[in-house]
Amino acid sequence: MALRLLSRSGKGVEVVTSAEVDSSPVLDSEVSGTIVSLRERFEAVRRREIHRVRGRLGNLSSDQEDVVESLSRGIIEKVLQAPVAMLLNAAAANHPAFIVETVRRIFNLRT
Repeated sequence: MALRLLSRSGKGVEVVTSAEVDSSPVLDSEVSGTIVSLRERFEAVRRREIHRVRGRLGNLSSDQEDVVESLSRGIIEKVLQAPVAMLLNAAAANHPAFIVETVRRIFNLRT
């Protein structure tokens, strides 16, 4: 599954794939590593929470399962927009160190 990162730019929302994160000359390893770690952290929480409430949801149809997955992934994408945008903007301005460290501390990331 491709990593999807959302970033606010002057022209709305920009979609950045994991391949673009890995190959972008603007994104150094600290920025891309932080973005990947952040995404993995949120995805792990999403999966744990779905697993935790699965029993209370009863038997879901395939369509209902898809709705739960889509809803939870959409929430994660929206929550990730601001920190990822900050990281991408800091990288583009060639001063990502402070933002990288701040995001790592706020979300307790180990990279």
